[in-house]
Amino acid sequence: MTVRRSLATLAAALGLTLAVNGAVFAETSPQAQAAYDRGLAAHRAGDLPGAVTEWEEAAKQGHVAAAWILGNLYDKGAGVPQSDAKAYEYYLQATRGGQPEAAVRLGRIYLDDNEAIGLKRNYEAALKAFEVGALAARGDAQYYLGIMHRRGWGTSVDRTESLRWLMLSSKKRYAPALAEIGRIYMEGEGVERDRADGWAYFLLANRYGNDEQRAEANAYMERYDGWMKRGEKDEARSRADAWVSAFGGS
Repeated sequence: MTVRRSLATLAAALGLTLAVNGAVFAETSPQAQAAYDRGLAAHRAGDLPGAVTEWEEAAKQGHVAAAWILGNLYDKGAGVPQSDAKAYEYYLQATRGGQPEAAVRLGRIYLDDNEAIGLKRNYEAALKAFEVGALAARGDAQYYLGIMHRRGWGTSVDRTESLRWLMLSSKKRYAPALAEIGRIYMEGEGVERDRADGWAYFLLANRYGNDEQRAEANAYMERYDGWMKRGEKDEARSRADAWVSAFGGS
């Protein structure tokens, strides 16, 4: 069983988010791989504590997938005592090994800070973490980079670079990026104001978002509804339909 297939199996079995698309795993030693494989065997036998022991040994020897799994387990308290400190430790290791979703988790930890484990907000570290995920073409990482360049978090304010990352994220159909681009066009923030474009992006965010993200898109639409002129909403719907034809996928 490959690393990618085994991670997908664990995701289903443990109810965790263990995405591996775009992951570029660091080289691992035969000893680390053997410990990782023993962890898989223990898990298949229903022995999660034994699996954790083996994965911790594998992670000590630099196994990226083992570190990623352990970060998820300790983050969620799934089969182990919940520990923000251990989750952070393993996400950091997995990020250094090239795991892009771990990088997004790590970046958000740096953005939010965590007083319980003595971790202060660190925009520079968050930026570096999100870059790992963004270069692996993760839409959420690209969104966060866009926000950080727009707000000057860990870097200078650069609206052009911000919009570039947001556009890349939007083409992954990542709803927060779609909503932010809508706001940018409604406000004319570093771009020529275009209400029809702004409204179109809100419609797209509503289409592709989860419940929370749709609520954010709807809040923007309520805020800007009075700005819309006759015919602009119809034009926005046409533009949104054209965007779906170009980027909406199956």
